[in-house]
Amino acid sequence: MKLFITDTLGNPFVEEDWLPQVMQPVAKSRRDANAIKKGQPITVVIGNPPYKEKAKGRGGWIEQGSAGFQPPMARWEAPPSWGVGAHGKHLKNLYVYFWRWATWKVFGSGQHAATGLPDTDEEGIICYITVAGFLNGPGFQKMRADLRESCSDIWVIDCSPEGHQPEVATRIFQGVQQPVCIVIAARQRGNDDKRPARLRYRALPEGRREQKFEALAALSLDDAGWVEGADGWRDSFLPEATGAWAEFHELKSIFVYNGSGVQPGRTWPIAPDKTTLEQRWQRLIREPNDVEKERLFHPHLRAGLPGDRHIRKQLAAGLQNQAQSLTPIINEKNDIVPPIRYSFRTFDRQWIVPDARLISQPNPGMWAAHSSSQIYLTALERASPSSGPALSIAGNIPDYDHYKGSFGGRVYPLWRDAAATQSNIRPTVLAALSETYGIEVVPEDVLASIAALLAHPAYTARFQRDLVQPGLRLPLTADATLFAEAAALGREVIWLHAYGERFADPAAGRPKTPPRLPPEQAPRIPAGGAIPMAPAPLPEEMAYDPATRRLTIGDGFVDNVMPEIFAYEVSGKPVLRQWFSYRRRDRTRPVIGDRRPPSPLDAIQPESWLPEYTTDLMNMLHVLGRLVLLEDRQAALLQKVLDGMLIPVERLGGSADDGDDSSPA
Repeated sequence: MKLFITDTLGNPFVEEDWLPQVMQPVAKSRRDANAIKKGQPITVVIGNPPYKEKAKGRGGWIEQGSAGFQPPMARWEAPPSWGVGAHGKHLKNLYVYFWRWATWKVFGSGQHAATGLPDTDEEGIICYITVAGFLNGPGFQKMRADLRESCSDIWVIDCSPEGHQPEVATRIFQGVQQPVCIVIAARQRGNDDKRPARLRYRALPEGRREQKFEALAALSLDDAGWVEGADGWRDSFLPEATGAWAEFHELKSIFVYNGSGVQPGRTWPIAPDKTTLEQRWQRLIREPNDVEKERLFHPHLRAGLPGDRHIRKQLAAGLQNQAQSLTPIINEKNDIVPPIRYSFRTFDRQWIVPDARLISQPNPGMWAAHSSSQIYLTALERASPSSGPALSIAGNIPDYDHYKGSFGGRVYPLWRDAAATQSNIRPTVLAALSETYGIEVVPEDVLASIAALLAHPAYTARFQRDLVQPGLRLPLTADATLFAEAAALGREVIWLHAYGERFADPAAGRPKTPPRLPPEQAPRIPAGGAIPMAPAPLPEEMAYDPATRRLTIGDGFVDNVMPEIFAYEVSGKPVLRQWFSYRRRDRTRPVIGDRRPPSPLDAIQPESWLPEYTTDLMNMLHVLGRLVLLEDRQAALLQKVLDGMLIPVERLGGSADDGDDSSPA
């Protein structure tokens, strides 16, 4: 066996730089390896490439290419017409670079464009175990299309059926919290590149890693455990929708536009209270040392240098409908732009400084279309919900990770303008529904019906197997009475998610105030139960006793809290515990991998529990309680819709704009 020390991604067409005599054995090894990489056919590549996101500049020749030739990675960059937009950044990952190297070396993919050498008809096999993001991520469409063109057969093995952050005992690699997959890509000589490769998929059984190893040892490429995958060039590497699920409407097809939530790029401009933000701002602008001020600001870095936002950045415009301040931060002496309510996480409304100088990717169009009439649905895109409501609703501008705190997702606004005159529900959808039901269907009713049918745990549980292919789908009833029932129920769901600030209707029992449970079911703070405030320090622990229905926070407690409220979760994230983690004494988050620690400004926080924390807590307990009480009605409605006649997919037609985050207009 020949073994070589080399940089796999390095340029095989150049000689090594000079190395001292003591390093000549390494230099010879690299030269020998380059000779193989450059000229000797390789038919099999097997490996576990390294995972490193934001790896721009670390892809060597695969990323940079040779002078006068197209870099190999350019073959996987989607054309602008595909609308990939900001999702393309996910290609900048080491494991993707290794995939591209292997497809070039084994299949000869893009050989002439990258090297000037003639394209040849090669055959071979690549087998990698990597994170699974490329299977369905929108930024990997060109990668998937090229693999389908280059290969004759592709097999995908899902090694993480439990989803993101599963129990350690279930992980193939104990230290990897992302979903992992094995992909075998094979090309036969004479492959027809006008026909996409046949894709087959299977998932390992849920359970301990030992069970998964046993399943891997027993499977074969021609056994009955495989299911056919999608065959569109850009489609995901996942099973096609089948059965009733295939007859439902893709959520994104209902809307004209969907985009990303706000991506601040730094955490200090967000806090559970306004006073903290004002203190952080004063600390920043009063810092006399420019180097320290830059460190406090926490600029986004590109190749070690400040990127999108930094203290010397001069912007041409701020965020629409917000106070404007365009002075570079290094020269700023004025007060903070007034903080506003911000939908940080599902049911967790915090505060943000709406200052374009501080927010790396604000999605300006979303701010321009925001108003007191706006409503946002948020849902995962490249992953699927595992439990709880399949989507959530917000009345305030939502964060990129609003739905569950990770994995991002998409935002679906109700309106495309601040005046609430341009519907984001596709006109053809409204027209088809109006014709079907014999009444005028308004955008608010469509959004409410979606909330009624999808924003509850029964939907997520019922379609768990179908959701192996990420992307929510909506069963649309053909019955006008059922649609009206869904619209009415959904208005209450939205009113609850928005804390009474949207779809208020006192006549229907929805006052424009924070929702409240009936007195006998309402949580209450008894005498002696108040959470201690100053001078007591912030509490560190939260606990719940189902026997007494008592929620304890530090030395305070709330009685009559339903067990279902404490257990309420959104795709595996316990809502109450997540909410408390941003208000306890120790609010630090683990720094994963080589990511930078946050700004020192994050450490500025209250010394003691604030009255508004208690107000927010009680409001949330009431909202969660009322949603729990609605779940049976939502589940029953979903069943009635599924039992009845549905509007077929072709009846609505059209496609969604899901590529450009610049504007919903």
